[in-house]
Amino acid sequence: MSLSADEMRQIFQRTVVVRKPTYGIVCGYHELPYICLGESIEAGWQTTRVKGKVHVSPQFLIRPQHYAPRYEDIFGEENVDVALCGRVFGFLGFPRSPVECSSEHLEVKHLTASMDRVLAESLDELERMEDITTGVIVTPNSRYYPVSVERFIASILDDEFSQ
Repeated sequence: MSLSADEMRQIFQRTVVVRKPTYGIVCGYHELPYICLGESIEAGWQTTRVKGKVHVSPQFLIRPQHYAPRYEDIFGEENVDVALCGRVFGFLGFPRSPVECSSEHLEVKHLTASMDRVLAESLDELERMEDITTGVIVTPNSRYYPVSVERFIASILDDEFSQ
């Protein structure tokens, strides 16, 4: 069964980002670890926990799409600002964006503990480890957790580019 655009939007909007990294993803590091929790869809379990890392694309230079020459050809080498660069992220819901993003180190566990308990334990563990890079997300639908991870990435990009 696939999701309609409306169903995907509902999951995206109902996702709760509980914890974000405490320093900039765009300028700070190249991978974004996360823990995504949701009610289990498997019988006999209460919670599904997905741990993973999203890897960011390398730096790139943005140029107008309708220009065939390189940026330097258009503006001259002396006018190229080496600080003009960016990182692009993407996941399922950004189909029209030129995006490079991969998800690795995926671990899916079905747990007997309640979601509230698993959430509290996960936050406590991250605090004990002094982990400031791992995000925590609660998804309304564990089967489609990638939509919630996309929401997490979008919220970080919103924060990064609104400053």
